[in-house]
Amino acid sequence: MKAEIITVGTEILLGDILNTNCRYLSRELAAMGIEMYYQITVGDNEERLLKTLDESLNRSDIVICTGGLGPTEDDITKEVCAKYFGYELELHKPSLDAMIERFKHMNRVPTKNNEKQAYFPKEAYILKNDNGTAPGCIMEKEGKMIVVLPGPPKEMESMFENYVKPYLSKLTDDVIESEVLRIIGVGESKVE
Repeated sequence: MKAEIITVGTEILLGDILNTNCRYLSRELAAMGIEMYYQITVGDNEERLLKTLDESLNRSDIVICTGGLGPTEDDITKEVCAKYFGYELELHKPSLDAMIERFKHMNRVPTKNNEKQAYFPKEAYILKNDNGTAPGCIMEKEGKMIVVLPGPPKEMESMFENYVKPYLSKLTDDVIESEVLRIIGVGESKVE
């Protein structure tokens, strides 16, 4: 099984944010026996994200997207992934209720645009966000899968560990083994 990671966010391309999500996901996927060939960062642009999804899903079985699940206009990842598969979004009431409860717990009132985070394709498997307001999801069609995760590492790592990892582990029993050799005081050209 082959996977790719697409991190979505113009702030990553501008160097404003260090992309630690790829490192975490790559290690986790390798430990599960899922091969990783590409990691791509794309800005908050529908046309470029659609093109990237198409290229990635033509090469791989699974694409994991991180970022772009927030309430603002430039948070487009889930919507573009649904569009790629031809899925319509609809309100997922349990996600909306959980978000409202989270806001109450923080003594804050959600704005109208926060509701956007509770819309998903009815075909999606919803991933609860235990550390934030934006749930993720898994969309599948014709043997291809898109996993949509939030960008903040604390939210993404928890969601992957608690929900995505158990879901993916049912699909593979492969293992990728590797060994790290650390050498001190000798240049890599001499070691080779």
